[in-house]
Amino acid sequence: MRLRFPLYGKVLFWFFVNLALVAVLAYAFVRTQFRVGLEWLLAGPAQQRIEAMAETITADLRERPSARWGEVMERNRAAHGGGVTFVLFRNDARQIAGPVINLPAELAEKLRDRRGPPNPRGPLARPESAGGKKGDAAVQPPPPARLSFFLRAGKPARYYAGLHIGLTHDDPTDPRAVTLLLAADSITGGGLFFDPLPWLLLVFAALVLSALVWLPIVGGITRAVRRVNSAARSIAEGRFDVRVPAERRDELGELGGSVNTMAAQLGELVEHQRRLTADVAHELCSPIARMQRALGVIEQRSVPEQAGHLEKLDRELQHMAKLVEEVMSFTKVSALPTLAEPEEFALADLVAGIIAREAADARVEVHVRADFRICTVREALDRALSNVLRNAVRYAAHAGPIEVHAEAARDATVITVRDHGPGVLAAALDKIFEPFFRPEAARQRTTGGAGLGLAIVKRCVEACGGNVVAMNCETGGLQVKITLPRWT
Repeated sequence: MRLRFPLYGKVLFWFFVNLALVAVLAYAFVRTQFRVGLEWLLAGPAQQRIEAMAETITADLRERPSARWGEVMERNRAAHGGGVTFVLFRNDARQIAGPVINLPAELAEKLRDRRGPPNPRGPLARPESAGGKKGDAAVQPPPPARLSFFLRAGKPARYYAGLHIGLTHDDPTDPRAVTLLLAADSITGGGLFFDPLPWLLLVFAALVLSALVWLPIVGGITRAVRRVNSAARSIAEGRFDVRVPAERRDELGELGGSVNTMAAQLGELVEHQRRLTADVAHELCSPIARMQRALGVIEQRSVPEQAGHLEKLDRELQHMAKLVEEVMSFTKVSALPTLAEPEEFALADLVAGIIAREAADARVEVHVRADFRICTVREALDRALSNVLRNAVRYAAHAGPIEVHAEAARDATVITVRDHGPGVLAAALDKIFEPFFRPEAARQRTTGGAGLGLAIVKRCVEACGGNVVAMNCETGGLQVKITLPRWT
């Protein structure tokens, strides 16, 4: 089963795909032209958060001798769930404290501090426990921690953030600050490097704003397509009076206008065909009647040897007369909605009259309450039930009782006529209501008509505002279900 993907969703989907491609192209262009690295991901709150944490670590390190700096690194690693490794490096890429890690070449290059010596007026401040002297007035305040780099390196790849902190190592010949290195397996670093929440909020806001901008456009297109589709279905069902609202001034508006023109022309063509069929059937009545009268005269003057031929000719004329009568009935049915008004009546009385007229000798079981009343076009329903019951008697009266049921649904009345005969081939169920269609089993003249009986049923039910379907019963037989709206 193929999934249905509405046009509305397709337009929005391809819009967002286009938006994503534009974003990727813009990112590639900016990175190529301006040599932008991963540092931009740590700009703003992320950078401030990391630098503030580095200041806290620096203050903690000042309180301890360098021999215990590894404890500080391990404590901070544990505080972040073990997802981030904290390591101290000298300016020549030699490790001072923290777990030993293998440095990729590009990371070692970043760790080599090529900055010049700090302010020559004096060395960086050192805590007393690390070699500084209390009360030394010449010591300048340490610089704040600053993010130096953020990169992806190694195999397997890891993410590294380096910060120059206001702390020196034990080498008195090089007073430059050491580098605090933060290493993680993911770009988020447990939320320390990269927080996806603001980006998710940005994407969500972009989607909402895009939807608000595109909703009127896409909604207008899909509404127009639905109207044209609905009109086309109605035209296919024979309702040529439907029209698509002429509101748009674009290609969809032109399509709606073309559908309206097609519906009008088809309606005129079908109406002309109906009039022609009715006129031809009416004109055939007179010559058939004259031939029947002439045949009666010939029978009176014929010799016994001609009786068989005359009887065969009489059957042919009767068949022609019946065919013309059915064609005239079929053409008149379409005028019922305009010629007759719906009326309220007892359905049981109507069914009893039809049975007396069409199935007096057949066994018919009626399951309709005597007080069951219905409001519809009585003449149309009479013709519909008469034809259905006549077909049931013709093909299935010998197989068991014919059942007539009626029940009231929430907003409809359902009338069912069921027989216990051979039923109809499944492939023919959708076609038996078409004009002049006869199943293979009903193509003999002795058992089948012209193929207009059930077509008249459909026209009559539609004149009542309802619909009719036929289905084979699981236990055998054919069931014809007529559903009528509850008119008030």
